[in-house]
Amino acid sequence: MEIPKKVREQLDKLYEANDNIDYVVDYKGQYIPKKGNVFTIRHYHHIDQNRSNNELWNLIPLTYNDHIIEIHTKNNKLVRQQIYEYMTNKFPEHEKHYREYLLEDK
Repeated sequence: MEIPKKVREQLDKLYEANDNIDYVVDYKGQYIPKKGNVFTIRHYHHIDQNRSNNELWNLIPLTYNDHIIEIHTKNNKLVRQQIYEYMTNKFPEHEKHYREYLLEDK
């Protein structure tokens, strides 16, 4: 299921770089362009992998490399830990959700 345009716009605003509105900033502090193909330039990853759960706190911007290679191919625990720490700081009230879907083995 595609993320609705309205939600994508809210995410772009939420993660927008302070010094350049044409970019979003990911969990590593990398600038990712807002414009261009959203699948090869930036991707919003559903933390719980439920593609219908489009709550802002369940979505995080990732580069193509982090999304496809690190998360889905390698299942990289270090990347998941870094995302957990970032999201817990941003939305502390959802720490249990992040722990379940990012740190615990499924």
